[in-house]
Amino acid sequence: MKQGDREIMERNKGGGSKFFLNSFLRSESGASTAVAFVLLLGIIFTVFSVVHLGYVPEWKTDAEHSHVADVWKDMTELKSKIDRTTMLLMSDPISTTPDVMILMPLRTGSMEMPFSGSSRFSGTVSINTDPCNMTIIPANGTEGAINCGTISYSSNNNYYVNQVFKYENGALILAQKEQSVMKLYPMIRISEISDKNYSFSINAIEIKGLAGTLSSNSDCSIRLGDCSFISFYDSSRYGNVNSFSLKINTVHPDAWEAYFKEMMTGAGMEKDKDYALDLTGNELYFSFPANGSECSLNRLYVAKTTVNAELVNGLS
Repeated sequence: MKQGDREIMERNKGGGSKFFLNSFLRSESGASTAVAFVLLLGIIFTVFSVVHLGYVPEWKTDAEHSHVADVWKDMTELKSKIDRTTMLLMSDPISTTPDVMILMPLRTGSMEMPFSGSSRFSGTVSINTDPCNMTIIPANGTEGAINCGTISYSSNNNYYVNQVFKYENGALILAQKEQSVMKLYPMIRISEISDKNYSFSINAIEIKGLAGTLSSNSDCSIRLGDCSFISFYDSSRYGNVNSFSLKINTVHPDAWEAYFKEMMTGAGMEKDKDYALDLTGNELYFSFPANGSECSLNRLYVAKTTVNAELVNGLS
């Protein structure tokens, strides 16, 4: 073989090695980029999973707790407005309050939570869907019944424990599962006129209006109007009325039982010694004074405030 041919072959051999090496390096670079991309995706997916499984449920729990707290504030404001209206009517019976319409907003809706894949929180507002009535049974008097009615909110939570806020007969009750507690009290007062001689003042609240329910993930309102106030019963008009009984039929009798116990204990009286308090099913029975008690009834006064309530849907 000639010398020139050998030189050409050597150059070709060297060029092939360089071509193979360059191809190998390009292949290694491409594989590294692909591996890095897969690892990056794995890290992103891991972080997203940790956030979604570890933190999002806690965020949702806090958000639902904050949401029901807002609705609770609205329900307390609703009670406060009815109480203030009652006080105004008591002080000025010819007031123009019956002509005033009160629009009470309820923050039942909420904004969507980012990065959580959840929709807005929702709840149900109801008027007069649960029974609540009170019967006054004065000795030597005429029995009188009042259909108190109810306004309630029920949450629809996925994480935080569901709450029911119930306004009935002037009281605001918080219910969770099978338990309920009265958080804001009705307009029932007991006064010691003289030693062991007591006077009871009861102002019942009657919620009128068609029974209805509104389930929504947006805000809504309750329109209050047609307010009126009357004296329902006054023992001073019937001579010597020395005792009375009271029956309350409600879905939350345990809350009312605890309230009466606290009220009477605060007045310095003992159950079964100075008063009777029994609970049968959904009916609470209270009577004063108990047989053989040293306490006496000076006066029983019962009034009634009537308010018409109507649900108003908000915008979605």
